[in-house]
Amino acid sequence: MSDIKKLTDEELQSVKNIKAEYTELAMSLGELEIEKSRLLELRKDLYVREGNLAQQLQDKYGQGSINLDTGEIN
Repeated sequence: MSDIKKLTDEELQSVKNIKAEYTELAMSLGELEIEKSRLLELRKDLYVREGNLAQQLQDKYGQGSINLDTGEIN
């Protein structure tokens, strides 16, 4: 008959704590990935809006640079 080996309560709790931390970390990384995807979509939308506005302004005023302080086009 073999002897059954068993962790101490403290050792078992340490293993459980580390497992719980890994689970929490994995969930946090998943949440970050979701947020990253959302932010990348927002950035993509911003680029599209910027391009549309630039085209509208170029059609109306021609090519040039905008002074953001005065609104003048050079």
